[in-house]
Amino acid sequence: MTIETLTTLKVSFFVLGFIIFLLIETYHPNREWNTPRYKRLLFHSVIAVFNTALMRIPIIFILMPVLILITESQYGLLFIITEQNSIKFLLSFIILDLSLYWWHRLNHTNQFLWKFHYVHHVDTHMDVGTSVRFHIGELILSTIYKAVIIYIFGITLAEYLFYEILLVLSIQFHHSNILLPSKVEKVLSRILVTPIYHTNHHTTARSSREANYSSILTIWDKLFLSYVDAKDEERLHMGLENREIELKLIENIMYPFKKNVDR
Repeated sequence: MTIETLTTLKVSFFVLGFIIFLLIETYHPNREWNTPRYKRLLFHSVIAVFNTALMRIPIIFILMPVLILITESQYGLLFIITEQNSIKFLLSFIILDLSLYWWHRLNHTNQFLWKFHYVHHVDTHMDVGTSVRFHIGELILSTIYKAVIIYIFGITLAEYLFYEILLVLSIQFHHSNILLPSKVEKVLSRILVTPIYHTNHHTTARSSREANYSSILTIWDKLFLSYVDAKDEERLHMGLENREIELKLIENIMYPFKKNVDR
């Protein structure tokens, strides 16, 4: 599978998911927007295009070579553990999701990584646009991290692509400003990260913001004791103490390189 095929598949699911969740949150919003939506959409669209263009470099020179090597050589721990493709596929999904849980958690506990992840949390609202609000530095570092995990465990291109497509849709879903019936939300959140579940992670309340790190499966927060349910009033206030650079592109890009950044 070429880089063009990989990019096309991911972009296709990304665009489709983005449109679907954008429409749903437009007609069934959970919170009112305090900032004009067109400003938010414009800002996050620029970030998405900027990141997509620059991310071709680490994908071509870091991620794809590792994926091709693993796929062709069948190297890695999972190839030793099992020869059953279905079992390996399932284990690959679990390993990638667990790995991303710890990567996300590390982004909140390591000061260097937090400098970049800060840009995602400085958003004072949360909707499907927030799902693309990531600093290019964080995306490059996470790509290197994923490449290491892929190499150690022997995760193939198909297994990685399957997880990435589900991850993209999950991130769009749980960042979206969608009002789900309380019973549906409650049942889904036992297994999957839902909008309210992830809203806990974006509150100004540090107790819930420094928790709830899961990306797809919620079991990791429960297993590693990092689940915190914020109060209803706390979920009305999102973002960080610095609320000035929210929709300022250059300031967001340059923020991690300042000498002094908020912890």
